[in-house]
Amino acid sequence: MFLLFDIGGTNMRIAVSTDGQTISNSKIVPTPKEFDQGILDFKQVADELSKGEKIEGIAGGVAGPIDKEKTCLVKSPNIPGWINKPLKTELEKAFNCKVILENDTTVGGIGEAVAGAGKGSKIVAYIALGSGVGGKRVVDGKVPEDSFNFEPGHQIIVPFGDLCKCGGKGHMEPYVSGAYFEKKLGQKGENIIDQKIWDEITRYLAIGLVNATVFWTPDIIVLGGSVSKSIPLEKVNSYLKEFLTIYPTAPQVVLGALGHDAGFYGALELLK
Repeated sequence: MFLLFDIGGTNMRIAVSTDGQTISNSKIVPTPKEFDQGILDFKQVADELSKGEKIEGIAGGVAGPIDKEKTCLVKSPNIPGWINKPLKTELEKAFNCKVILENDTTVGGIGEAVAGAGKGSKIVAYIALGSGVGGKRVVDGKVPEDSFNFEPGHQIIVPFGDLCKCGGKGHMEPYVSGAYFEKKLGQKGENIIDQKIWDEITRYLAIGLVNATVFWTPDIIVLGGSVSKSIPLEKVNSYLKEFLTIYPTAPQVVLGALGHDAGFYGALELLK
């Protein structure tokens, strides 16, 4: 049996796979603010799902950049109590097996590229719009080696603009992520009905996707995360075509097909 996880800033999603190909069972619980409690909750849920069967391997992602050795979270505005804590080591001790740790968006991007909306495309740009904004470039089902994980949510799209949780100004994240909708607009993305607001959000998002396109040259852009479900996709594609003038055509922007399970399927791919 294999154990899969997706530790986000709000929730932890944990699943098991008996065959290494499909998801057998899963559960979502709130992410504790403190690391020690997080490990306890993780173990409790994993034991419940596995029903005492031996875990042969574990893989998954955590929200934020991880260290070069891929053992711990090094920065996170959403779960600061997890920063520099020995996540991989503690999981290996708790389950006595190999653990593969990655950034959560990396794992979700791999999942969508190999089993979801990006399946069949050589180069997939995956952008996750949730509490924050993450992203990854996936080529032939694999991610390039890099010192830190890509952080497209922290590209500057408005010089000296709105303050980001990381301390920077004008980043993409304050203009298109769920946490900032609640802060600035007082409501969740799914409750926003004013089309003028969505028009502004999609324009900022399209600017970020133009930048991702000229650096990553994707065949397709897949949007994941909770906020993506509320994004008016037709407008995003329209603005992208308008703003991207250097190429004859713009990559199609589509919604992810796997939802919350994207990270689980990416984790299964890592275990292979």
